[in-house]
Amino acid sequence: MEQVKQYLWFLYGLLAIIIIVAVTFLYMPIASISEQLHEPITLATPIDLSIPLVPSAIIVYWYIFYAFLFFSWVYLSFIQREFRNALVASFVLISFIAYAIYLLMPVQGPERIVSGTDFFSTQIQLLYDTDTHVNCFPSLHGSYSLLSAYGLWRAKKEYGYIAWPTAIAVQISTLFVRQHWIADQIAAAFITLIVAYLIFDRFKLTRVEETTESKVKMWQIAFALGFAIVVMILYVYSFTL
Repeated sequence: MEQVKQYLWFLYGLLAIIIIVAVTFLYMPIASISEQLHEPITLATPIDLSIPLVPSAIIVYWYIFYAFLFFSWVYLSFIQREFRNALVASFVLISFIAYAIYLLMPVQGPERIVSGTDFFSTQIQLLYDTDTHVNCFPSLHGSYSLLSAYGLWRAKKEYGYIAWPTAIAVQISTLFVRQHWIADQIAAAFITLIVAYLIFDRFKLTRVEETTESKVKMWQIAFALGFAIVVMILYVYSFTL
């Protein structure tokens, strides 16, 4: 029994990742259902319509986003695991708020036109071929990035110098790969920051008052980052299968 208790932290972390991943599997079914229930609308503004397609933005939209996301999951679930429950609760709540909105008011993204044959353009075409054209408002790319940034910033304030700019860069990239409208990102920020604040800082069962940041070793951060990059590469590669 004592040996089992020694590894409970790992099992709890693994359970947290399983719950998060399970929630993401609802994304595509929700899109299919929402399109059957309602005619999708658009939220284009003159500014949105003036934004060009920038194929190289796929680097941020896919590669940096997923590496950042997976790193935050591993770090908050296994390293500074006092934030694990807050991460899972926030992720689930934000996702289900978004899913409810998708079902009630499906929003279609910008027109998808890509003509280049270079690496970045082919990646954009792959994105269009594998992702739904709805489930835009709010942007879960934006929400998940901001949640990761909030969690890492709460874990250690210095992480915010990298985490917040990364999250904002992901939000901006969604506009330049022509997947989202500006309103999608505003809604994502509004929902995510409120939920994250309440779960991480106010709700008694998940808020964290004492952290273990002083005990974190550099090799743990390096391992989490390396693991996240490997999983990101494998995940993006799976889009081609």
